[in-house]
Amino acid sequence: MQQKYMFFFNPQAGDGEAQQIADTIQEKLQLKGQETVQLTAGSREEAIKELISELPQIKKLICIGGDGTLNAALTAFVRAEESVPVGLIPNGTVNNFAQKWKIPLDADEAFKLIMRGKVRSVGIGKCNGQAIVSSLIFGSLANISNDVRQSEKKKYGLAIYGWNAVKNLRQNRSYETEFYNDFFSLSAKVWFCLMTTTNFIGGHRYLRTEGNGLNVTMLNNMKVSKLLNYGYFALTGNLRKSTTLTSFDLKKVIIKTTDGKAAETRIDGDPGPNLPAKIEWLPNFVPFFMQD
Repeated sequence: MQQKYMFFFNPQAGDGEAQQIADTIQEKLQLKGQETVQLTAGSREEAIKELISELPQIKKLICIGGDGTLNAALTAFVRAEESVPVGLIPNGTVNNFAQKWKIPLDADEAFKLIMRGKVRSVGIGKCNGQAIVSSLIFGSLANISNDVRQSEKKKYGLAIYGWNAVKNLRQNRSYETEFYNDFFSLSAKVWFCLMTTTNFIGGHRYLRTEGNGLNVTMLNNMKVSKLLNYGYFALTGNLRKSTTLTSFDLKKVIIKTTDGKAAETRIDGDPGPNLPAKIEWLPNFVPFFMQD
């Protein structure tokens, strides 16, 4: 039976590499008699709106890119409150989602996985109408990350984040923050907060166990005296072994600052909305083509 595949990607990313991958896979599908279409909208918001309008007509989505591109696609699903099976062709810098779910980083192997047709539904987060595929962070480290220019990231790699964090340690302050839902309320002085949908971050496992919700880890009231502890978590990823961290799991929360400071967020590696934020866990929301 003929299926309609849509390709979702940023044609400008990676010096046109995503476009080349899309063209190659599109030709293979057309030879199999499948109907295909490429989504070529310019901006992120235009692409999200176009995908929402096309969802009723497509049967499968092939997303080519990293966590940021995947986030845009799943944000369309979140806003439409529906989804279709997704095949991921990793083409990003970190590819955290792909590494967590063992999706091949090679385009040909990833396409073969899609063609096997085996799907697994996974949960994601939702923040103010935007998907959280892998992670949300806020606090001073998020501000530092949002200030990193793309040219610096290309030149120095991920090390630029650690350098900027140490360089600006004294200039950044904690946020008086409140977390609350229908069942609990927590006030905390937060220097850095990490919220993840799985036990993977930055392409590496940082939690021993897999939860069924959003994993929250906070670094509280950062001071120079805690620099060694901060360095340990930054280098090893073993966040929950630290004595200066607060950790818990949840499925729904509202987060706001109570000291009048505007706190930026960063979602899946890109700038997100400022707090306050309404965040929710969406279990088994998206079916993905992946390994057994």
